[in-house]
Amino acid sequence: MNEGARTSSPGRLIALGEIVGTHGVGGLLRFHPYSDASAALAAIRTVFLSRSPEDDTRALSLLSAQPHGRIVRLKLAGIDSIEAGEALVGMVLSVAEADLPVPAPGEFYAYRLEGLEVVTVQGCRLGTIVSLLPTGSNEVLVVRDGSREYLIPVIADVIRTIDLDAGRVVIEPIAGLLE
Repeated sequence: MNEGARTSSPGRLIALGEIVGTHGVGGLLRFHPYSDASAALAAIRTVFLSRSPEDDTRALSLLSAQPHGRIVRLKLAGIDSIEAGEALVGMVLSVAEADLPVPAPGEFYAYRLEGLEVVTVQGCRLGTIVSLLPTGSNEVLVVRDGSREYLIPVIADVIRTIDLDAGRVVIEPIAGLLE
């Protein structure tokens, strides 16, 4: 695959965050991860950039990823000037699912929750997880059932079990959560 070539997706792509700016004049990029992506980026060699999920992706080699506060400074092959970097601002950075490091036992990537059914401990079905929102302190599950939408915080007081194999998350709603 040629550096920077437009390509069709190499299997499932997992969006990790967005290019939000440049740093300096040498093409260094400011990347805002949706969640803590630093560990995953350390093992990644190729990233994919696109403006939207429907667009073709642009594959680039990841040369370095340095955490810096809430952002990560990225160096991508072929992006050697501020002008080249500015052209990438606003693009979503994704990686091939197959390239993600294997999580430790008992851990999993948050994106794997998408599509799981959410039920209460009493057995009431709330809907399906359609996305996750990072809030800084914890993730929030966006759960939909038809026109109903629930925002469920991923905190120990609410989440009782997550069973990826069964495709189900069991919650114990705190007062006012489902109103």
